[in-house]
Amino acid sequence: MPGGAPQDQSAADMSLRQRLKQFNGFLAFLLVFSGFCAFNYGYDVGTFGGVQGLPSFTRKFGECDEDGICALPGWLSSVMTATPFLGKALGCIAAGWIAERFGRKAAFYLLCIVSIVGVTLQTTSVTSRAQFTLGRIITYGQTGIAIVLVPIYQAETTPRELRGMFASTIQLMIVLGQVVSSLVTYGTKSISSTAGWRIPIGLQLVSPGILLLLLTFVPESPRWLLDRQRDDEAFNSLRKLRKHSSDEGIHLEIESLKYAYAHEDEGTWAEVFDKTNRVRTIIAVVAMFGQQITGQAFPSQYGVIFYQSQGFGQKAFLYNVIGNIISLVACFLTWGYVDQVGRRPLLMLGGFFMGVWLFVLGGLGTMKTEDFTPATSNLLVASLQLFSVFYNLSWAPISYVVVSEAATLRLKEKTNLVASVFSVLTTFVVSFTTPYLINAKYANLGGKVGFIYGSFNFAMVVATFFVIPEMKGRTLEEIDQLFASGVLLRKFGGVKTRTAQELYESEIDKKASNQEDAPDVAISV
Repeated sequence: MPGGAPQDQSAADMSLRQRLKQFNGFLAFLLVFSGFCAFNYGYDVGTFGGVQGLPSFTRKFGECDEDGICALPGWLSSVMTATPFLGKALGCIAAGWIAERFGRKAAFYLLCIVSIVGVTLQTTSVTSRAQFTLGRIITYGQTGIAIVLVPIYQAETTPRELRGMFASTIQLMIVLGQVVSSLVTYGTKSISSTAGWRIPIGLQLVSPGILLLLLTFVPESPRWLLDRQRDDEAFNSLRKLRKHSSDEGIHLEIESLKYAYAHEDEGTWAEVFDKTNRVRTIIAVVAMFGQQITGQAFPSQYGVIFYQSQGFGQKAFLYNVIGNIISLVACFLTWGYVDQVGRRPLLMLGGFFMGVWLFVLGGLGTMKTEDFTPATSNLLVASLQLFSVFYNLSWAPISYVVVSEAATLRLKEKTNLVASVFSVLTTFVVSFTTPYLINAKYANLGGKVGFIYGSFNFAMVVATFFVIPEMKGRTLEEIDQLFASGVLLRKFGGVKTRTAQELYESEIDKKASNQEDAPDVAISV
């Protein structure tokens, strides 16, 4: 930014060890808590991806042929997988309004209650497809709340040195949920009674129960409190978050934030799309749209039944477990290095290799299953697994980081809501159409669906280069300066900015200097 002081490079260039030293006990607690809000999202995705292949489930809700082999018909699999995203959309809308009006903690309470209600409906369903589906729709309401609420809360409470690490924890916990659920369904696959599917579904009650207990110790967002002129509460909240800082340092941070937002009030919907904020809204939308259009729903929601359709039988559940475990390892790598490597390199590199492995899958899909050799079968499994690895190294966690940074503070709830709704609609379309694309009774594309989603991946690499800027190592106030600079998005890395504290101290120094010069001016007059 012309005339600005050079950016403090320490935040952007810290090693992993240096970043870990920024933690205190309470920040570690918040890292686990905020990430755990997304655990049930991953657990539900992983659970139903396996449950719809369990004999105990398909006998109750599916259709059986003359040989006694039962399976969910394509239309029912599509409905049970895709319609929950309507609940997710409603959760996004509710989260934005409640978080803005009543605070972030109120939205956390809503997340827990919605999850408990939805899981209870699913678990108590005996033969009713409608009740089970309704339960899934309500349960997915909590995932909508999570993807809007958690990035906002993390961005407002964490130091800039750790913001990428915190935001990528969302995907880390989603994949951990998938790992746990795939292990549970792998363990219950041989149970013939309804307990075979009720156990994995019912275990979703554990997560919101734990969150309700922990919420007592979670502070409200200090920035939200300052926006409501509740300065004393904001000070107490920051004191928990900044245990390495003195009371004087915390007061200085509060005064700096108040100075930075002194002339701002609550943003309107019109401003989300006006000339000033339109680009920031587009960035958030592209990040969340790209996360879903890449085709991740294919392996995560339909991986088991796809493997079964390719003749892998019971090994399908094992491959599902393996895929989730290596995806979790990939998330851990990104979690540790996203603030050091940056957002753009990971998105472009990951998107490219995701496209490559989906094209490999598509090529294998052109072959007949009976022509497969052991090596060909192994390559098919590997292509899907490696797609998931690169997805969890890049688009899966980094999208949440970008959306947490893109919007200006006064429009965060509204901008994140818009981006999340685009994400939900995209996921709905992908989830609803995938069974029809791969099922032999419909389009019968099988693995050739990789050509479709692979093309989207390559397109998102290009979109990232032009649309998604690098914002690592910047405070939220510095990011405001980046967008005000008028520099091309892809060149944000070279822009000089100043933190809110530096701006505040500069203003104080200027006023002090003017007061010292005032008597001399009076005498000369």
